[in-house]
Amino acid sequence: MGFLSFLKSKPEPGATPAGDASRTAAAAPDQSAALITRAEIIDKRQRLAGYRFAAVAPESLLLEALAVAQVPELAQERIALVPVSAAAVAAGLHLPLLAPHTVFLLDHDAADAADAAAALRAAGSQIAVRGAPLNGDAALLASAHLALLSLSDHPLTEFQALCKQLHLHHPNLKLVVDGVDTWDEQRMLLSWGASYFMGPFLTTTDHVDPDARIDQSRMTSIELLNLLRTDAELPAMIEVAKRDPGMTFQVLQWANAPANGQATKVTSLQQAFMVLGRNQLYRGLTVSMFRLGGGANKERDESLLEIALTRARFLETCSTLPQARRDELFLVGLLSLFDVLLGVPMDKLVGKMHLSDDIRDVLLGREGVYSPYLTMVLLLQRDKVAPALEIAAQQGIDVDCLPQVGQAAFEWAQGALRHTGAE
Repeated sequence: MGFLSFLKSKPEPGATPAGDASRTAAAAPDQSAALITRAEIIDKRQRLAGYRFAAVAPESLLLEALAVAQVPELAQERIALVPVSAAAVAAGLHLPLLAPHTVFLLDHDAADAADAAAALRAAGSQIAVRGAPLNGDAALLASAHLALLSLSDHPLTEFQALCKQLHLHHPNLKLVVDGVDTWDEQRMLLSWGASYFMGPFLTTTDHVDPDARIDQSRMTSIELLNLLRTDAELPAMIEVAKRDPGMTFQVLQWANAPANGQATKVTSLQQAFMVLGRNQLYRGLTVSMFRLGGGANKERDESLLEIALTRARFLETCSTLPQARRDELFLVGLLSLFDVLLGVPMDKLVGKMHLSDDIRDVLLGREGVYSPYLTMVLLLQRDKVAPALEIAAQQGIDVDCLPQVGQAAFEWAQGALRHTGAE
């Protein structure tokens, strides 16, 4: 790519970090598709260990949609918690989803649950039981790998006693607790022996420090992203990057990565920007916002990054707004978790960024042109599909396309993380 070509180029619509060739929202909708929702499963180290999948759809359609969505590929390395009935197991509808870390979720009080568990175990599948009363089927609990408990189902003293008794009678059973709202609750449940946690706590701020210093490299990343999104000239981007030695070093590292196939070492920012191109540079900067700065909990930061990337890509591709608006929606999704990442009030963060008034408004919780879009994606991430679809319709979004858009956003985020895993 020549110098002038780089200056005149602009990121292709939808072709940001992972290098997608087209926007899924423009694709013809599959009328039979189920709008899959994913609830994050967080482990003891605050890593995103997997997802619980669901959909407002008949069970057969959900299981088919999960197979099409390549859940077995995800379950090669991470937990895929899939609700299934005894009837579906008997009919073999679960078979396309078999994978090393697929865990089939049975209701403890469902008819024939024990028979379904026996069939799943015979096939080598992992089993989770939703609810685990102490007077329940002991054989069913003994056959399960996980027990999914809801924190809201019991008073805290009873819940603590239940955890203790389950550990006593079923020492190999790992507890997954849903409905965890705060980090204090997560720490309490961790002390009671829970192994996995679900709920909005991960995307909430644990400790806010109004006087915390914001890492300069992260601020430089944000400024460069703004310049890229507004089609700035290359000299202006070089000037910003040069202010921060850490960012200069990082950009040169990206350019000299073996995948770029450079015969000679790249030694200047101008060379590096030309080698990377805007799309690859954008991908690196997006991820670096969450990975730079030497945070105390890298595992939590990676979990937040995955959620933010999925959220941002969904917002960018869910509508047919003009490209400039979609660009800003991407930043809205990405920056919506930045205060959680840094433990810094959002008003302090936006005061240091060169953002449009529309982006500022939504990040500060004010009503504005982007607030319905962010509300919609937050509802979807919390399995509240009906109100989310109502907002989508109000914004003129083709709701029939949302299953494809949601799946494409999730796959895009996974691809972006894979391509930047060594950076």
